[in-house]
Formats: sequence, structure tokens, C-alpha cells
Amino acid sequence: MIARLVPGIEAPSLRCETVSHGLFDLAVDAPEGGTFIAFHRGRHCKWTRNALKELDDRIGDFAIRGIRLIAASADGRAETERLKEDMQLIRLPLAYSLDVAAIAEAFGLYVTRASSEPEAPALNFEPAQIWVKQDNVIGAVAIQSGPNLWADVTNTLRGIENTMKKFPERGAGETGK
Repeated sequence: MIARLVPGIEAPSLRCETVSHGLFDLAVDAPEGGTFIAFHRGRHCKWTRNALKELDDRIGDFAIRGIRLIAASADGRAETERLKEDMQLIRLPLAYSLDVAAIAEAFGLYVTRASSEPEAPALNFEPAQIWVKQDNVIGAVAIQSGPNLWADVTNTLRGIENTMKKFPERGAGETGK
């Protein structure tokens, strides 16, 4: 059964290796502003490349708000290193070799099988942006069914700040059914 992430619940476990930044563990050493996770399709996807470049370029905008970032995919280490080099991603931690089925189930991500895109893996998850508060509780979730629905960084930061300062988490209400 695929999980449904609901703001206010504890985040699923996420522990993975990164290129150039060592071991990442979502539940360890989160800063005051929490953690922003950008799950992405992998190096083959032009939408992913554009979104990750913007995150890398604007990582300081997250840092001044006390938010750490991580971008994560199922691509292997070599593909992730190639992505880092091709896009000149200097600051953004890039996690690699995530298990598509396990991550998709834990975080409720959409999965694409046998994409027709050149160099696409046999299986990849679709983009998702998840903000986890410092206490490891889900703060906000945006899960896409396709690659071209990424929010830009300005709107992402605005949404996180509004949730932090003005509005409680949304989406945790029951329908009564």
C-alpha cells in the first residue's frame, strides 16, 4: 500500500549516500528551518536538470532561512556524478541509488516504468518536493505525476515561510467518510 503523506505526521525514514556530502539522514541534525527534499527523476530528464540547477543556484536562500536541502533520485552514483558535473551543481547535496519501490511506497511518489525518453532508466519516480520540519514532522508536500510541474524556488520558499510563520499545515483534515 502506498503511503499518503499528511502534514503533521512523522516523516518516513530517509538515509542515503550523497555525492560529495557523505551520508544523509533526515532524522539527524536538522536545522531550525527543517529539511527540503527534492525527489527527482534523474539525469535523463531536462525538467530535473533545470530544477536542480535553480536549487543549487539558490541554496543560500534556503540557508538564510535555516533550511537544509537534499535532492534525491534512483540514479546510480556514476549517473549522479555525471549530473553534478554536467550541470555544475556545486552546493546541492545529491543523493543517489534510492530504491524506487521503497521510496515510492514510503513517500507516496508516482513511478514511471519504461519511459520513452533517451537514457531513461527502466523505472524512476516522478518529482516531489517535501518540507520536513526540524522535529521530523511533515510540514508541506507537493507530489507530481509528471516531470513538468516543478514549483519555482521563489514560490517554494514563500510556501515554506508562510507555513512556518503564518499558517498551520494544510491537508491534514478528515473528509468524514
